[in-house]
Amino acid sequence: MADSIILLEERKEVTTFLLDEGTITATTVTTPTGETPGYEYSGIKVKVDDAVTLSANSDIGKPTVKKYTDEENEIILGVAVNDPVTMTGGKRKTAILVLGHLFRLKLASGLSNIKVNDRIALSSTGAIKSDDGEYIAMHPVASSDDYKYIEVFRPYDIT
Repeated sequence: MADSIILLEERKEVTTFLLDEGTITATTVTTPTGETPGYEYSGIKVKVDDAVTLSANSDIGKPTVKKYTDEENEIILGVAVNDPVTMTGGKRKTAILVLGHLFRLKLASGLSNIKVNDRIALSSTGAIKSDDGEYIAMHPVASSDDYKYIEVFRPYDIT
């Protein structure tokens, strides 16, 4: 029998992401039973079991997701698995079951203006922007000569 590698178990990745729910519109929430401290947002709030996609507001070291809306070119990153937590200042975060794999790739030199959701491919010189890439950029990179790595998402099925 030839040497072979058999995948016995694949680890499911649950990772915390910041939420992009728009700007804070109020710091007091009015409910039927009265007013309580809290936050209202201009966008769509993420709840448990919502599908999420990468937000254009992601940054290096601060991956951010928003509720999936089935708009053209949106790719589902994962599913919210718990109630979001409000942090100091009103930003929220939650755990996401990632429906794919997360990687950190070394960029080829001389690249510029990589945006969130750009397709990334591997080359002999490092990761590059490519319409045929199987990876999705999770944050912008202005210049690969200044920031040499990129965090990417590879969905289970990229069609």
